[in-house]
Parts: sequence; C-alpha cells; structure tokens
Amino acid sequence: MQLNGPRIYSLDLRRAIEPDVLIVEPETPAIEVMARMSQVRSSCSVTRSHQLSEVEASTSSLQSLKRASCALVMEGAQLVGIFTERDIVRLTALGMNLREFTVAQVMTHPVITLTQSNSQDIFTALSIFRQYRIRHLPIVDKQGQLLGVVTPVSIARGMQPVNLLTRLWYVADVMTTEVVHAKATASVLSLAQLMAQHRVSCVVITQERAEGGPGGIESHISRTPYPEAIPVGIVTEGDIVEFQALELNLSQMQAVDVMSTPPFCVGATESLWVAYQEMQRRHVRRLVVTGDKGELLGVLSQTSLLQVLSPTEMYGVIEELQQAVEESTTELRKTNELLQQEIIERQRAEVALQKANNELKRQVEEQTAELRAANALLKQDIAERQRVEAALRQSEAQLRQQTQQLERALHELQNTQAHLIQTEKMSSLGQMVAGVAHEINNPVSFIHGNLPYATEYVQGLLRLVQLYQQQYPHPGEAIQMQAEAIDLNFLLDDLPKLMASMHLGAERIRQIVLSLRSFSRLDEAEMKPVDLHEGIDSTLLILQNRLRPQGGSRKRGTLAEHPGILVIKEYGDLPRVDCYAGQLNQVFMNILSNAIDALEEDFGGRVQDTSLEDSLDSSPQIRIRTEVINSDWVGIRIADNGPGMTESIRQKLFDPFFTTKPVGKGTGLGLSISYKIVVEKHGGRLNCVSVPGQGTEFIIEIPIRQAALT
Repeated sequence: MQLNGPRIYSLDLRRAIEPDVLIVEPETPAIEVMARMSQVRSSCSVTRSHQLSEVEASTSSLQSLKRASCALVMEGAQLVGIFTERDIVRLTALGMNLREFTVAQVMTHPVITLTQSNSQDIFTALSIFRQYRIRHLPIVDKQGQLLGVVTPVSIARGMQPVNLLTRLWYVADVMTTEVVHAKATASVLSLAQLMAQHRVSCVVITQERAEGGPGGIESHISRTPYPEAIPVGIVTEGDIVEFQALELNLSQMQAVDVMSTPPFCVGATESLWVAYQEMQRRHVRRLVVTGDKGELLGVLSQTSLLQVLSPTEMYGVIEELQQAVEESTTELRKTNELLQQEIIERQRAEVALQKANNELKRQVEEQTAELRAANALLKQDIAERQRVEAALRQSEAQLRQQTQQLERALHELQNTQAHLIQTEKMSSLGQMVAGVAHEINNPVSFIHGNLPYATEYVQGLLRLVQLYQQQYPHPGEAIQMQAEAIDLNFLLDDLPKLMASMHLGAERIRQIVLSLRSFSRLDEAEMKPVDLHEGIDSTLLILQNRLRPQGGSRKRGTLAEHPGILVIKEYGDLPRVDCYAGQLNQVFMNILSNAIDALEEDFGGRVQDTSLEDSLDSSPQIRIRTEVINSDWVGIRIADNGPGMTESIRQKLFDPFFTTKPVGKGTGLGLSISYKIVVEKHGGRLNCVSVPGQGTEFIIEIPIRQAALT
C-alpha cells in the first residue's frame, strides 16, 4: 500500500532516511531472521546487572539499535513484507514456535510505504506514524526501488536538536500516561503478552510503596497517576527479542531477573530539551516519568518527542510568540510616545533656556562694548606681533636647517676627501712598494741564486788549502808569511759561517720582498679567494722592526721604550676567503699599528722597579687568533695587553677624524676606513672590546663566500 498524501510542512525527508536496513528473503526461517536481528544488537546474558537491558543493548550505537528493530522481506527487487520486534513479541505472546515458520508466514503485509518526492517531507511521515500506529516506514523512489527506512529515532536524529520548540514544552505535555506496569515477580512471557495485548514497546516493573520486596504477578494499565506504584525497572521489546534469540524459557524467567534497574527517570516538570539531552547521554529511547515522591506518572519515548513537531502545535506556538511580539511592540510604542513627549518638553525647556542665555549675552555685550573695542585694538596689536614673531621663528628655523645641511655636507665632504686622500696614499704606497719590491727582487734573486755556487766554490778552495797543508806541511817562507798575514786558520773557520750568514740574509730579503709584494695589492678591484694567514704574516713581517725591542740599555732606573712585543699566533684551519686582499691587509695594518702604538705608550713609560723575571711576565703581547664561525664565516681576533680604553672612547672609535694620539701622529681615519672595508666592502662585522687596564681586542668577522653576502 503506497501513501502519497498532501505535503504538511516543508522539511526535507531525506535527512531522516536510514539506508542501512536488514534485508531477508521470504523463505528465510523466522528464527534465523530473529537471530540476525539479535546479532546486530549484540549478545546478552540471562543473568543481568543493573541497567543492562537499556544500556548494554545501546552502547554500541543508536544506529545499531535502529538496524536491529526490523527486517525488510524482499523478493528480488520487490518489497513484500516487514518483520519487526513488535511481531516477535506478538508471536511470543501467542506461544508460537518460530522454528516452524518462515518469515513470509509471520511478516506484516502489505507494507505501508512512502514514495520520496518534493511534495513529501518529515511531517508526512509523522502523520503516517500516527494514523497507522507504526514505527517503521519504508521509503521508495518513483521506480519502486527501496531507499531506506524512516523511524521516529531517525527523525529525531535528523532534526537534532529536536527542534527549538522543545525548549517551550515540558515532559508532562507529551508523555504517555497509558503505562503498562507489572510486578517484579511476573514472568517474562506474561510481559510479552502484555506488550502484544496493549501494543506497547515496554512494561514498567513496579512495586507497592508499602511493599518490602517483590509481590505477586498483578499487572495494571492506567491513564492517571498511580501513587502507590514505584518504578524499579523496565523490560522492552528488544529484551524479549534477545531472550527469544537465546531460546530461553520465558515462562520460567521473572522480570526481577532481567529488568534494567534502576530505570532512568525524569520529572514531569522538566523541559523536553532536558529530557532529550538525558536520552542522548544515557543512549536510551525512553525515560520513566516520576512524581515528587517517586510514583509512576508515565513514559517518555522518542515517539513522544515527535509530538512537538505537529504542524498544528507549531503554528499555535508561533501564534503565541507572534502575539507576545505584538504586545511587546505595543508596549514599546507606548514607551516611545512617552519618550517623544519628554523630548518635546526638554526641547521647550532648551528654547526657554536659550532665550534667557541670549538676553544675558545682550546685557553683557552692552556693558562691555568699550572693553571689546579696546580689546579688539589690543588683539590686533598682539596679532601683528605674533605674525612678526612667527616670521622670525620661521626664518630662524630655515636658517638653522640650512646651517645643519651645510654642516652635514661639509662633514661628508671632509670625510670623502680624507677617504680619497687616504685611498690615494695607500694606492700610491702600494704602487711604490710594488716597484721597490720588484727592483730589490732582481738583484736579490741574482745573489740568492749564485750563493749556492759561491758556497760550493769556497768549500772547494778550502778543501784544496787543507790538502796543500797535508801534502806540504812545511811550505816556503813567503807562503807562511802570507798565511799569517791573512790569519789562515781563522779564515778557514769563519768563511763557511760567513757564507751561511749571507745565505740567511738573502733568504730574509726574499721573504721581505714577498711580503711587500703581498701587501702592495691595495688597489686590486677583483674579489678572489685569499689565504688570510698569508696577509696577516705579511703585515707582521713589514711591522717586524717595530716589534723588536726599542732602545738598547737601562738608564736611570727606566726600561727602554719597550723590551720587544711578543706576537702569539693561534691560527685555526681557515679555508680561502673571497675578499679584497689588499684592503684586508690595510685593515690588519691599521689594527696592528694601533696595538703597537698602545703597547709602546704603555710599556715605554713604566718605571723599572721590579726584577727582570717580573718584567718578562708582564711583557707586551699581541695575540692573533683565527677560527671558522658556523661554517659560513671566519673570525680574526687581534688582542693586546695594553692600557685599554674607556667606554666613551670605545663608542667613538670608528668615527671619522677621531683620534687619541697627539697632533701630527694620527689622522683619525684608520679605524673608520677599516670599518667601511669590513662592513661595507665585505658585508662583515668589526667590533671592539676593551677594559681599562686589561687591554683591547678587535673582532673581525667576514663571510667565507661572496654568495653569503646576500
């Protein structure tokens, strides 16, 4: 039978369709269908603890409960019947053995279905539920193909929360007052018969208020509160299905052994919203409604909740809300009218106040007319003075701004000029040094290249002289006189030493020439990989004369200028660094020269009052340490044990033209140019750390590769 009634209310039916349905064939044994329904629910035991029937059967999920509540009988693609829990309870109450029947013999047919279309909605399904007192409505498409099943539970889930109107209803408004209840000693078979007789899905187990324990098997159904009946448990259709699937003897089982206890209860004065939330939290489909003293009042189920979705009831509530809105609007309109009257009164008072104020102003103006005239002249004079002062201030500000601009331009010009001069001087110095090194290198190379041969010749002559002495131990008188004149024995001993000294000196000159050539690369415009240790060593070689002891003796209780500066090298394993080699040599020269100046000034002026060992312990030192930083940078630390400097001097150290040296001994550009070379030319960092009395340390950090500059 297909029902296609008129559309009651626009609410999409597809939200409530449950597509997962248990489908069986007509020849399937009824006992097997019941077993499959029970398996979907989950197995249960006859020995039950508190709350087992309602909670354990639903802990898997509400979806499992809906799937287990019915089975659709399909013959091919044709729906021929439906088999529900209510049918199982009915057959159990009649004492029929399901093993003797197929599902086609005990199913309900014809099946009431609903064809899905735009004109059908949830209210259509609710109307069919109420009209035919059913709880399962198969939904088919226009071709008759099964789409799923709609149940009160699926409707409630599809409309979560169960409509906002549930907040306006109470449990007492929709609860079922026709409650079937029985004693705890009643058999489960009798409970099934009660369910089948009264077409209910559960039986509430009660006891008399005066009872101390379970009584007889008396059962009741009432429409009014039964003040002496106290609910102690509940047995549902699902429980009967499970017991039948386990093939238990229902006539021998008492309700007290299998009921869910204590039952989940709710008060009649609670809102439906609270009751709905309690059902969701407990995972149950029904609640027992009790009074203030615990007496049984009714039962609230998922089907009861759907009563609030009645279009008539909804429209009634909407009309009440509309009436309340209209009443509030009327009250607001009255309040607005009173407010408008108050505003008009205030406006009248403001007009009167304005008139009084105008009159007062007129009187004041009349009394102060002469004062205003004099005040106007005074204001005019003051305004004129203010204009003149403003013009003067503006001119002064412009003049001050121009002066500042000129000062900045002059300072930049001086800085640029000094930098150009210094650069040109260093470039000229580099060219001169390169030329001198080249000119010296030619004769030195000639001398250095011929010294080995000269040494070999001298050694041959000396061996020849010694051989003559051995062969002719008694030479002639003339030879003896000449040997004594030239002091032949001393010559034989000293001449090899003299040749070795000449070779050492020539090698020393070659090293100095190489250092001069390395240092002379000041004007190279190309950045290329360079060994920084070579540049540092070249600079130290050029400054070697200043590192030696200055002066030669102790006079009048004072040391010489300094006893010699000890250079301690702590070189790390540095790779070649992309840089301008000549410019970095200039940086090394500036920093090392300043360190030597500081040490000469500090140690040269000390009074010698200590022993020689103490003076050696406190001798001037320069420590040079190199290292790789984070694999991308290299660091060069140049530290001395000189007098150090104050924080105020350290902060100005890299300013152009700043110097602490006497007039004529420094330009104040060395460290400024060094800072620009390290920071601007190489993208590095140049810092100074100094403590008065403990020395100064300069820290140079530059990237290893040119790509690191970006």
